Amino acid sequence: MKQGLRSLLLVSLFALNAHSQSNSTYSVGFNAFSYLQLPRIADQDPLKYITSKFNGGIFKIDDRQINYRLSGRFLNQSLDFKSDCTNCNLVNGKVTDYAIKLGFEKNLNYSKVRPYFAFDIGYRYNRFKGLRNFIDLQRTTALTDQMEAIKSGFTLGPTMGLRITPIEQISIFAEGSLELYLSHLRTQTVAQNTAAQSIETAENKKEFLFTPVTVGLQIHLGSRN
Repeated sequence: MKQGLRSLLLVSLFALNAHSQSNSTYSVGFNAFSYLQLPRIADQDPLKYITSKFNGGIFKIDDRQINYRLSGRFLNQSLDFKSDCTNCNLVNGKVTDYAIKLGFEKNLNYSKVRPYFAFDIGYRYNRFKGLRNFIDLQRTTALTDQMEAIKSGFTLGPTMGLRITPIEQISIFAEGSLELYLSHLRTQTVAQNTAAQSIETAENKKEFLFTPVTVGLQIHLGSRN
């Protein structure tokens, strides 16, 4: 009895894998939802995460062994937060962040529920522009600076994901990634007073940025037949 059940299970798994072999030659997709960590701004909490919807897409050339992928992301939204310092605040700011990456993807099996590993390299640009308020001991605004911080540079890192293919032409995916961001930072602050003193600094930065989850949809096109 046990031997028969084992044989039936093996046959079922084989049939599932065989049915799930992709015949598509390329895929296009989009990110429906992301929960991600942005590059650090000034004295911002380095664990700051934001949510973003419909912020990117992917084009993938499908292969039996290794898939090649080109992905991009763009977001432009308001960002308000308190920094770590005891007497300052960043408010009423807007962040623009985009990246374009090229990489590969390796499927770990060929079933309808398919885990995969990916590695991407590319370019990332991040710009924050807003007002920095310095708060005195009486908890009132003593000074306000206008601040612009721009980072641009090289990004690389691994991704682990899971893709579910209910029908051959459509897949739903969820993935998480860890990114090493090597950037050049340029910061300009302008005091909002009669002197309007401007200060500009520049330095190189290294950050590890975590995107716990990105969920999206892929459509498989073309045929090898």
